[in-house]
Amino acid sequence: MNRFHSSIRFCLDLIYPNRCPCCEEFLPWNEYLCRKCREKVFFCPDEVLCRRCGKIKSECMCAVPLEYDEAAAVSYYDNGARNGLLLLKDASNRNFGWYAGVRLGEWILRQPDWMKADGLVPVPMSTGKKLLRGYNQAEVIAKGISSVTKIPVRKDCLIKKHGSREQHTLGLRERAMNVEKFQPAGRDLEGLRLILCDDILTTGATMSRCAEILKACGAEMVYAAAAATVYRKKEG
Repeated sequence: MNRFHSSIRFCLDLIYPNRCPCCEEFLPWNEYLCRKCREKVFFCPDEVLCRRCGKIKSECMCAVPLEYDEAAAVSYYDNGARNGLLLLKDASNRNFGWYAGVRLGEWILRQPDWMKADGLVPVPMSTGKKLLRGYNQAEVIAKGISSVTKIPVRKDCLIKKHGSREQHTLGLRERAMNVEKFQPAGRDLEGLRLILCDDILTTGATMSRCAEILKACGAEMVYAAAAATVYRKKEG
C-alpha cells in the first residue's frame, strides 16, 4: 500500500469505519479482512484447483473448449467470499477485491511462467456501468496483483459494448451469448503474455471470450486469474 493510498484509507475510516467485507466486523483502518476470514476464505490454488480450467479438481471442466491457457482463483464463491464479492459489485466495499488480488499476486510470484506476463488485463465493463459504480471490480483485483508482482495493468486491450447484462444474472446459454459484447480495443498484442483478471470464474465463458480476442490480436499466452471460482454443481 503506497503512502497516498494509506492516507486516503485513514481519512475515510474517520467517516466510514472500516469493516471486514466477509463478516462485517470492524477493522483497523489499514486492514482489509479480519484474521478469521483470511484463514477461512482463502486457499492456495495448487492444493485444490485444476491448473488448466480453474475449477475444483473433482469438477474439472477441461473437456469444454477453453481459450485461456491456465487459470487460478484463491477462494470459492461461497459464504464469506460471496459476501465480499457482492459488496465489491455493489460499490459498498472494495476490500475483498484488493486483498484477493494481493493473494493472487503472492501465488503468481511463485509461478515462473506467469511472472513472464507483460500485462494484467481486467475484464472490462461498459462505460455506463463503470460510471454508475465508480470503478471496475476486475481492475481493483488487477491492481492488487500488480502491487505484489509489479506487472503493469493494461486497460487498453479490451472493451465491452453498452447494453450487455451482468453474467451472474444469466443462465448457461444466455452467458454464452452475452459475452459477444466483449470486443478488441484495436491494440497490436503480438507475442505478449497476458493475465486476464476478473472477480468470479463461473462457466469460463467470459474469460474464454476475452482470451480469444487477445489471441486474435496476437497474444502468445493468456492466463486467467479470478478472486473466486464457482462450484459447477451450483451453477444456475
